[in-house]
Amino acid sequence: MYISNLSSSAVLLIISPFAIRNRLQGGSSERIKFVWSEYLSQKESIIEEENDIELPAEIAEKLEKNQQATITQLQKLAIESYKLAQQVAEKRVKSTIEDYQSKIIKFEESENQASLAIESGDKKIDDLESEIDLLQSRNEELVAENSRLLGLLEANESRIKQLEVKEVALDQLQRSYGKLEGQLELLKR
Repeated sequence: MYISNLSSSAVLLIISPFAIRNRLQGGSSERIKFVWSEYLSQKESIIEEENDIELPAEIAEKLEKNQQATITQLQKLAIESYKLAQQVAEKRVKSTIEDYQSKIIKFEESENQASLAIESGDKKIDDLESEIDLLQSRNEELVAENSRLLGLLEANESRIKQLEVKEVALDQLQRSYGKLEGQLELLKR
């Protein structure tokens, strides 16, 4: 409901018991609602009484023609407005659909790129796992070879020590032999 402002300005306000109460700066909202309802019912009865006045035939005919013309114009205007609103809505829907379709295409491209990246990553993982298996196998071979070589090295070191001991003994024997030979020469003379 609207009512003109109680001051001289033509501003329209929404009527509610609270709005009237605020305008009056106090009062019971139930009482204000009751008084407002009475005012509206009296106003409607006055309007109905004013509508009961009979117009002269010429004015009534013109009024009827003007009403029909106005109704026809309003119908045309409503149809044109509806068509225009429908065209605007269709354009908006079309634009929204195109936006979503372009986004879907972008998402599908991103999905395809992600899928290719995953496949590439999976292939790289498989390649690296194969390389790890190969390196582990090679490492095992090298560990075995290293163990064999360590065994040979230890055996050779042991043999070298034995040979060094024998060399020392041979050297001593050669010296002793040289002394004995020298003594034998002395004895032979």
